[in-house]
Amino acid sequence: MPSTLQATLEQRFPLLHGLIGDQLGDRAREFDWLGVAPVAQVGRDLEVLSRWTSQREISRAHRDLLRNPGHFVRAMYEIRVAAMLAPVADGLELAPPVGNGACDLRVRIGGQEVFVEATAREDRFPPAYDLKVYSRETVEESFRAEPRQTAEQHDSIPASVELRQRITTELEQLPRGEATLVVLGSVGVRLIDLQAALWGDEIVRSRGGKWTGERVANGLFVIEDGVGGTSRLGAVVWLRLVPDFQDIRVHSRLFVNPRAAVPLLPSSVALLQHAFDPRATLLKELDRIRTILVTRYGPARIVLFGSLARELDDEASDAVHQWSDSDLFVVKRTGARFVERVREVLDLVRSTVGLNVLVYTPEEFAAAEREGNFFVRDEILKKGRVLFP
Repeated sequence: MPSTLQATLEQRFPLLHGLIGDQLGDRAREFDWLGVAPVAQVGRDLEVLSRWTSQREISRAHRDLLRNPGHFVRAMYEIRVAAMLAPVADGLELAPPVGNGACDLRVRIGGQEVFVEATAREDRFPPAYDLKVYSRETVEESFRAEPRQTAEQHDSIPASVELRQRITTELEQLPRGEATLVVLGSVGVRLIDLQAALWGDEIVRSRGGKWTGERVANGLFVIEDGVGGTSRLGAVVWLRLVPDFQDIRVHSRLFVNPRAAVPLLPSSVALLQHAFDPRATLLKELDRIRTILVTRYGPARIVLFGSLARELDDEASDAVHQWSDSDLFVVKRTGARFVERVREVLDLVRSTVGLNVLVYTPEEFAAAEREGNFFVRDEILKKGRVLFP
């Protein structure tokens, strides 16, 4: 193992170091491929879990997977899910027994007990610049955006079909008659494939000279159990972990099943959104901020730009992640200096999420348009979304 990585484990993440044990020397090539970011993420997450449950329970749930060569990324996804849920849950049990086996997690959240199964079929963690890795068994295999190359690889099976099969298989590990959640770990996937698996494959038809999209009624959340539906499933989380220098950037979305036999309580959904759906959190806060600005600040125009605007323009773009914030461009007649305008807005709305604000006067805005200001023209006016008027 590279000395720097081994030193990182020993000094910063003793719990992870202890769980891997004497396997370090034999795993040098694997950890050299992974790099610091995934290993550090698992170390941090284990420390988080140790505040909510005992080290003995952590070892019982994750030691074998961490010590098994080639399964570190799978362990990273399972441990990340537990660490994301722990701060918002009232109670947490790792690897609770279910029938003759065990699922990954049981949490009490929002006054409701929810059983969780996390899956990530990955043997190596691709670097951030290479997210389309289809030549080996990796997480994104089930979300393939391109056709497979050989018949042996089932090149005729759409990604949505594979996803439906995968979700149904994972659900079998969860108890019946309980609130359930499946987390699909993924790398380099198209979120649109998961949406197709849950809500139905999208097809494009020509009607009256116009091309329109519509969904086939074959999604897990829309068909009856007798023909392949999954009312046993309360919700699905789509989770993608991306290396970003020495950190891991988390992309995730929550999809709640409207046909669930045991529905998730609204209080549970709110906390699960807080843990897994930064897009929903940003949108909820954006609606509050917009109302305050329109009623109390008197703007002439409000435009949303940045990652949230891009994702609203393309529902499957996966532009929003855990570090995303809201970016607002405001036009208002004011005599305040530029810095003072921003401070006025921030003090007025007191945002609970990250918020970037630009405030232009009508004259400044007109000048920017007239002079062809690249940022205003291309990022705000072309790609932005008008919130007011």
